[in-house]
Amino acid sequence: MASRTEFACALAALLALGCSIELRGGAPSTGGAAGSGGNVFGGFGGVGGDGAGAGVGGVAGTAPTTCAAGFQCVPKLPEQWGYAFVSVAPYSETQPGPQCPDGADPQPFFSDPAGAGGCVPCGCGPIQGGACSVPLVCGYNSTCASFQDFTKGNGDCNGQTGSPTLSCMLGGPTVTTPGTCTPSGGTPTPMDSWKLRADLCPTKSNASCGAGSACVPLGSDVYASSICIYLPGEHSCPGDWPTATVIFQKALDQRKCSECTCVPGAVTCLAEYEFYDDALCAGGGKKVSSTTCTDVSDEINDFWPAWGYRRTKAPVLGGGCTPGGGIPSGTISGDPNTAITVCCRKTG
Repeated sequence: MASRTEFACALAALLALGCSIELRGGAPSTGGAAGSGGNVFGGFGGVGGDGAGAGVGGVAGTAPTTCAAGFQCVPKLPEQWGYAFVSVAPYSETQPGPQCPDGADPQPFFSDPAGAGGCVPCGCGPIQGGACSVPLVCGYNSTCASFQDFTKGNGDCNGQTGSPTLSCMLGGPTVTTPGTCTPSGGTPTPMDSWKLRADLCPTKSNASCGAGSACVPLGSDVYASSICIYLPGEHSCPGDWPTATVIFQKALDQRKCSECTCVPGAVTCLAEYEFYDDALCAGGGKKVSSTTCTDVSDEINDFWPAWGYRRTKAPVLGGGCTPGGGIPSGTISGDPNTAITVCCRKTG
């Protein structure tokens, strides 16, 4: 008969065999954990345990929805457009625009053309090249009444005898050659071509911040309040960029003024005569050089019972011209060949 010690050892061996059979015949183990997602690609599946299938694959990664520090999330660019910062200020021909946020110099553009202008007023110089004649009329009285024609040529002394009462004046002139006046003015009034200056700073996106969006740098100083897109030519703005401005590199000045004219107006024709107290026209005399009646009796009756007169200045056509013309037309506009459409939206 087996001893108690031998029986105990056999029982222990049977129990050990039963445990081993149970372990090999039990339920299968579960699969490994799913792989983690990546930035833009799906994760890989976990490794399966003994006797089980592979684990389920990881969920696809998504793009970030925020931008890095110093950047802002804005709608993506429409095709062919570019991002830019734009500063608009009153026009200055010499004052440079503010530096771009990246420290570069801005590209200068202009907007709000000056439009229509005026013309420098037309004027007329003195009348020139004209000719006229004017009679000398005298009456044997002190009022030029019942006057007679005393007209003579230059330099000839007309000696007379007696001591009459005599008054003289210039009569009505006759214009033989009208003469002309030189016009002046009639050019567009000098003015600035623009009312506003627009400084443009191109910039670029550095990343995506979700579907249909992109990260662009934040503006600074005068460029901080808005972000814009731009495209050469004149275009409608996309809906996400509501504020439209057309800027230009050059102006197109089509202002003109009609030609100035000068029409002779009222003219004068003046000559000068001198009366003497002798028949030889010696010494000083009394002058008659206007249409005002002048009594020369005192001069010609001063000493001698003889007198004389002569013309000392030939007739000269005077007066002026009436200006005309100088009517403005046309405007200053932006040259369409240099146009750029800028569409902006507020930041923040």
